[in-house]
Amino acid sequence: MRIAAILTLSAVLSACSNPDETFCTLEARASVQVSVVDTKGNPQRDARVTFTLDGGAEQQALCNGSEQAQGNCDTWVTGYEQPGDYVITATSADGQRTARQSVSVTEDECHVQTQTVTLKLPD
Repeated sequence: MRIAAILTLSAVLSACSNPDETFCTLEARASVQVSVVDTKGNPQRDARVTFTLDGGAEQQALCNGSEQAQGNCDTWVTGYEQPGDYVITATSADGQRTARQSVSVTEDECHVQTQTVTLKLPD
């Protein structure tokens, strides 16, 4: 038992000492996290948030990171682990006010580098 523990510890320590090895987590990271506010900074939870990725078709962002119904969103997510060039659009619930921002999402060996965007709807 003691020999197995020593061998296991030895293998773990040798893996940690190799700077060329990359160990990735299994989590899925959001590509872009979006919040929508008015000009006073108040959250606009009933906004409609859409995006395009690399000039593709418009898609609806995920309310609170899931497929749940729109209307009470603290944040929106453009999807997970998708690098590229995004154009994100927020529209007020009444359709009268719009804000738009472009953002590029890069990735490393393991995950995208999540971008955080706050869109401010005009008065």
